[in-house]
Amino acid sequence: MKLIGLMSLTTFKDQIRKVFEKHQIQIYSEVDVTGHTTETIEQYGWWHLEKDLPAYSTLYFAILADEKAAAIMQDIETTFGKQDDIQFKPRAFQVAVEKMI
Repeated sequence: MKLIGLMSLTTFKDQIRKVFEKHQIQIYSEVDVTGHTTETIEQYGWWHLEKDLPAYSTLYFAILADEKAAAIMQDIETTFGKQDDIQFKPRAFQVAVEKMI
């Protein structure tokens, strides 16, 4: 078993949900998250920011069989990994589940 987690800006919410649907994942969780930075940001468009600009994102997670987890990880990498025009791509991670009760 694997715990997979995906984190993306809310703009990708529909695309991430479609990945779960495509792989027939019927149960997963999602949590809305507000991200922050402790540094001055100079990359947001043409203006310069002197303080934190919240980033609204969503964290999705599910506990899956190894094969399903691998398929979703591959799908995320294929779908978003090669798109150089996306500045803040969805990210995914996977952790082995040693025991589940």
